[in-house]
Amino acid sequence: MKIIKTLFLLIILGLLGTLIYQNLEYFMTTVALNLDLKFNSWAWTVPELQNIAYFGICFLLGLFLAGGKGLLSKFKLKKQIKIKDAAIASLNDQVNTLKTKLEVFQHDPYIKKDIEEKQKIEPPESEKTDLPVQPEDEEGVKSNTTD
Repeated sequence: MKIIKTLFLLIILGLLGTLIYQNLEYFMTTVALNLDLKFNSWAWTVPELQNIAYFGICFLLGLFLAGGKGLLSKFKLKKQIKIKDAAIASLNDQVNTLKTKLEVFQHDPYIKKDIEEKQKIEPPESEKTDLPVQPEDEEGVKSNTTD
């Protein structure tokens, strides 16, 4: 995959180089940019630069803006990760304290006896069924109501 990406980059650079070479007259032409806001006769003129310099400046400015935005989002995500890690750590501490409290209660003989009695009274989940109970007649025989 790395070779394919490198070849793709070389193809793009080759096409870009061909474009610049074939239009060298345009890219080497010097132009001065003017900015007039019609505000107190304020006007600003950029020194004459070649068109390729303007393209390069815009490209680098775009890289810096995109990189700055990426860095800001990275810092925000790192902050969120730290907050979530702290929350996870506090919840893990809470779980550990609850486990130790549970172990204390389970080793108490009175509580252990009460837990065992509750387990004897309640049938296990495998024995429970969701079948409907049919009503019994006066004689104690279950009636068949699906006539």
